Amino acid sequence: MTEPERTDDRKWRKLFTFILPNEQEMTREEVQAELRHLGIDTRPGLARVQQALARSAKSRQARADLEAAKAERPSLLARIANKSASLGALTKDKLRDMIEKEFSGQPKQQAAFFRKLESTSSEEDLKSLLDDMAKLDALDEDPGDVGR
Repeated sequence: MTEPERTDDRKWRKLFTFILPNEQEMTREEVQAELRHLGIDTRPGLARVQQALARSAKSRQARADLEAAKAERPSLLARIANKSASLGALTKDKLRDMIEKEFSGQPKQQAAFFRKLESTSSEEDLKSLLDDMAKLDALDEDPGDVGR
């Protein structure tokens, strides 16, 4: 084996088979001992693989959540439109009564709507307030009602 170019590949394979252990027949402990002996630390690589798997799982979950939201959106918009249409044209006094009734027991939401009601000065502002109330009401409805 003086000239590597002239040596047959079979001889090289036999030499490496004799010198190097057969990884397929090694136990897990033997592989870990060999890696430690060679100074190879697999923990950083394993941590990166685990992080990539976690990111992949989060990404799949985010896509599933987005698809569910897309599927729910038409029925939510329909409920909001129905609510807005059923309210019709209201005066500030009727809206004030409605806020007191709809949001009783919810002082923070009630206060926010009263503040917005007091700052309304046009028909457009009132419509915006109605839309906000309809959206909040639609979001508070039971998710099991979606599409009904």
